[in-house]
Amino acid sequence: MQESIRILTSQLDKCNVAGSADSPKSPHQQEEAHVTTEDSRFQSLRETPADEYVSETPESQLELIPDDLILNPQTLVRILGYSGQLLQSLMLWPFAIIHDSREDRGVFCTHDKIFDALQSRDVGLVSKCLVWICLLLSQLPKDFKDAETGLPLCPEEFIDRILTQVSILYLADCTPACSIDSIEALVLQYELYIATGRPSRAWKCIRAGIENALLLGLHLRQSLVWDALWIRDRQISLIIGLPYGTLNMDVQATELDTLRKIGLVSGLVSDRDRLRQDTPFSIMTSIVDEMRELKIMIPDERAEADLNSAFPPIGHAIMRLYKHTLNIMIHLPYSQFAGYDKQFEYTRIEVLESAEGAIRAHRDIRSLPDKPLRCDLYDFLAFNAAVILVADLAAKETPRTMEEEERIWIVITEFVNRLRKTGGILENATAEQAADVLVDLHAACKGRYRGQPCKVTTIPYFGRLTIRRESSKTTVELESSVYTFRVPDAHLTDNELTDWTQIDQSGSYGWRGIYTFVDDAPGLSM
Repeated sequence: MQESIRILTSQLDKCNVAGSADSPKSPHQQEEAHVTTEDSRFQSLRETPADEYVSETPESQLELIPDDLILNPQTLVRILGYSGQLLQSLMLWPFAIIHDSREDRGVFCTHDKIFDALQSRDVGLVSKCLVWICLLLSQLPKDFKDAETGLPLCPEEFIDRILTQVSILYLADCTPACSIDSIEALVLQYELYIATGRPSRAWKCIRAGIENALLLGLHLRQSLVWDALWIRDRQISLIIGLPYGTLNMDVQATELDTLRKIGLVSGLVSDRDRLRQDTPFSIMTSIVDEMRELKIMIPDERAEADLNSAFPPIGHAIMRLYKHTLNIMIHLPYSQFAGYDKQFEYTRIEVLESAEGAIRAHRDIRSLPDKPLRCDLYDFLAFNAAVILVADLAAKETPRTMEEEERIWIVITEFVNRLRKTGGILENATAEQAADVLVDLHAACKGRYRGQPCKVTTIPYFGRLTIRRESSKTTVELESSVYTFRVPDAHLTDNELTDWTQIDQSGSYGWRGIYTFVDDAPGLSM
């Protein structure tokens, strides 16, 4: 019976591939053959190769693009100088989001290529080009000026205007499914929101890309675009505490093995966080096994044999940051039991080692001295790691010598200095606010806090920090769901990671740590 079913299934698969063109039709099937025009177009979308399908949107939508939406040629040429650092990062390569040869991965890296794309009359290509310009604008330093006027450029204003136009083009192109170029524009938009500290918006872009990719049937064949969507969906869903929306799959491209492993582990941890105490033992075993393999695939030290690998040094550093972040997420919920149950001591060791590893990876990401890469999410993930180290230092549950404790404080202080430097060069409120919080924590732990008598900071996607200053002591209260299992943050502002000003007194979190420190010089004024 099983063999018969196997043969029958094989025959049905062949019929599906062939479109069942020669198979006899029942009367019901003959009725279904009279499809509507819309149904026919939908079917043609699924059967059209990904690299052949382009937008069929009326050109009237392109005619509506304001003339002043694109910068003057002199300024645009200067902005294009920031293409190199983006192309070196993991964010854009090797997913083939921009169609071109490996030797020339940036279709929009010259003024002529941008001009050709905007004149192509292809809505998807125009959208992709416009979002690429937005990505470049997000990387500009604070002192960047317009080449013609000499005035500050105000990139945020340009980005908002361009994205408004891109949204109009997307709506015109997405019936019944948008083009491959429009899907790639959504992936680029995801990267833009990751860079500017809006992970929830990034998640929405990926979900929109997945919906359109499914309608085009990209999940049914090997597709770098689908690989890009699949990996990003798993990563960002875990970070913001939402379930992922794609099934497990096999990625065929060898250079994507490491990235696929990151996506696979992210999905497994998401399953655990969702199921919690009902998590099957098989998932827990898979998490341990897959994470062990990931550590081998992404060593902390880059060997000479890896120098010519598919990923440049900054890409390798970004993968290390994700590796250590995943390891923290895996072990952190259990590490809080290490204080009274020694069988969990190894989880605390794993967390603390990966916390330092994440900060070192962030240091290497910030290794571009002249044109630092802006990515608020990377700064935030490293900030999470630093807060975990501070909390462990404050709890004093891990045996350390004075020298070892001071070494860790130096690691944190150097990280704060990098955040300050980044915030000084780029429009990066996330880095600046993260540095402020760590400075307050350091001062409180050393008995030197002289800030507000009661300072409350709600940290998006993390929790709440309360510092209370009394006559001769300072109390730090840290609340977070990161220490348990991640859940969606219901207290976000429109700016997400870039806005830590909202005071949320009502929110509840799954974990709380309270630490009290005696002032080193009692009686000093606040």
